[in-house]
Amino acid sequence: MPDYYAILWRALKKGDSENLQWRNSVFDRTREMLVDQLRARRRPLSNIEIGLHTAALQAAITTIQSEFVQSAGDDKSPQNEFADESPANADARPHAAPLSFNRVAWVAVAIVVAAVAAGGYAFVATRHSNQAPPAAKAEPVRDRAAAASPNRRAVTATPPDGDLAPGVDGGSTEADVPFFFRRQPVFYRTTYPAGSIIVDKQQRFLYLIQPNLVALRYGIGVGKPCADVAGLRRVSSKVEWPPWQPPAGTVERKLASPGAMPGGAGNPLGARVIGLDDGSSRIHGTNAPKTIGNAVNSGCIRLVNDDVVDLYNRVSMDARVILSD
Repeated sequence: MPDYYAILWRALKKGDSENLQWRNSVFDRTREMLVDQLRARRRPLSNIEIGLHTAALQAAITTIQSEFVQSAGDDKSPQNEFADESPANADARPHAAPLSFNRVAWVAVAIVVAAVAAGGYAFVATRHSNQAPPAAKAEPVRDRAAAASPNRRAVTATPPDGDLAPGVDGGSTEADVPFFFRRQPVFYRTTYPAGSIIVDKQQRFLYLIQPNLVALRYGIGVGKPCADVAGLRRVSSKVEWPPWQPPAGTVERKLASPGAMPGGAGNPLGARVIGLDDGSSRIHGTNAPKTIGNAVNSGCIRLVNDDVVDLYNRVSMDARVILSD
């Protein structure tokens, strides 16, 4: 089953995504074209299978529309590119002139339809009964960090990618990232069992699969060392408040002081590390929450500290981790 949420976001960004009329025009035409495309396939899907696809599409539409409403109320800062829009006020905006379903909209819808056609899905509904381990109640990250060894370090340069220097604590909570990159349950269909982790590096999301077509979605940042890592891995280790050893190149560029940094506030690996069985890839926290949603030079798959603690408490050893290309 395609990830209609991610596909629709790519389509919306082809035009004025903040405009309610634009969004509705894309959504309406996508619904119509999706059914036509599914029926026109070399092996037409059954009505039940078409219904599952359209239900998944509608769930993605509902999620996106609710995100516009909630982000409008939660965050009005300039850093949130969707903060000023909601279905309630979109028509009142000065730029919200009546829209026709123009050529750009056709291109946007074509992206959605092409993604479905190119997938060549022969859907088989699959349910898995194994449950992810219940989450333990996490301690506030800042309280734990304050108890750890201080990590303030003097460096002579600032990372060029918006990252923070080692020893600088930029915060721990998901309130520091846009709404759509915050931890939330979403509709998600997959053949992987509950407890698996799927990392969508292109869309900057990590999904922890739950039972009953649900996943917990976390926003991530992707470090250059892991940008090309793909395939199936397993969770091989879990560490709380890990130490960090700066790479030699980072020290040479004066972005960090030499020597290992103990775990605690300001540590670039954050509050937790989930190591993978290839020996080099890992999911970890960060001292720079505002880099979530971006590609960065250092690290691997990063989450804000509160999110990596939540994921750490839920994921089991030897759990599957699937990293996209």
